[in-house]
Amino acid sequence: MTKTRKHNFLKSFSDVKLYVIISTHVTKKPVLEILQDVIRGGADAVQLREKTMPDREFLAMAREFKEITSRSETIFIVNDRAEIAKEVDADGLHIGQSDIDIHTARKMLGYSKIIGISTHNILQARKAQQGGADYIGIGPVFYTATKDYEPPVGLDCLARVNREIAIPLVAIGAINLENIHDVFHAGGKRVAICSAIISRDNVIEATRSFKNLLNAHTEFLS
Repeated sequence: MTKTRKHNFLKSFSDVKLYVIISTHVTKKPVLEILQDVIRGGADAVQLREKTMPDREFLAMAREFKEITSRSETIFIVNDRAEIAKEVDADGLHIGQSDIDIHTARKMLGYSKIIGISTHNILQARKAQQGGADYIGIGPVFYTATKDYEPPVGLDCLARVNREIAIPLVAIGAINLENIHDVFHAGGKRVAICSAIISRDNVIEATRSFKNLLNAHTEFLS
């Protein structure tokens, strides 16, 4: 992929509003059906996140995700497993503070792929930006049972990171239709959603509800 192509690709990520994290631990329906539903509902990016799934099973699932997302404009991100992200030619990789470092990930995947990093404070956010991350996740903004070992960073932290960091910022952590306006007020323009979408009975409708709010917020800012 040329540098020009990469620039255009990352511009498309900067336009991301709704980033949906998909995990079989949270879904009520087959995971591929969930994926198709969130794409129909308007998700701009999806992340496949399976911390405990064996590599062989994860690889097979990631290949199916790649096949489905490649037929849409939805960006496909693999969580944590750089080798599998490379194997299936995912659009990018998301890593945490305890995963491989960004320089190793970049050597494996190259500069044509998106690499995002989870951050929990301004120092980590600065380090991720300086290290060449294409975007950061900041959170958990609110308390979430899926990561009960991580205390919420709060809206003040989100606002500070939003003021200081130039690369795309994705707010994450127990964001729902009731508190998303607080995220907007703190400067959040992109959100990562998991259970508030993929655990719902009507995933398409839930996805559209979030996307409509995000689109309305973007129009308000413009």
